Amino acid sequence: MDILIEKLEKKDLKEAISIYDNNHNLKTDYEKLLNTYDNIYNNPAYHNIVAKINGEVVGLASIIINYDIVEELKPFLTIWNFGVKKEYRRQKIGTKMFEYIYDFAKKNNCDFISLIAETENEAAQSFYDSLGYMREVGYVKLVNKKIGNINKDC
Repeated sequence: MDILIEKLEKKDLKEAISIYDNNHNLKTDYEKLLNTYDNIYNNPAYHNIVAKINGEVVGLASIIINYDIVEELKPFLTIWNFGVKKEYRRQKIGTKMFEYIYDFAKKNNCDFISLIAETENEAAQSFYDSLGYMREVGYVKLVNKKIGNINKDC
């Protein structure tokens, strides 16, 4: 099975975003997505990628270069929206995507890679652990986002 990892193109947006939406029971506003995509596509700090098998989009990740202003001023990479279609999991697609992300971080002189996994997502945490990611102390404050029955407004 050949897995191709490449930059997300506009023609693949609906298929790619459906992975995230299906994995999280969400519905992304496609018109708003098109505007956002146009605004960030040529920004070198943003790099949205997809994994494809036989032309089908089976994985998605947003990777963002964050430029630091302290210490040695080295950038770091943040991973968001990572997901693989449920029927394609456990086929090394995620591993191949993370290899691509790691190489991208090295090429861009990033000091480290960060990501967030929900507390209850033990499968994701186990996957990240297996790739050598460390659990560090961190916090997240949600702004205007609902989790279950709790509305997290600031």
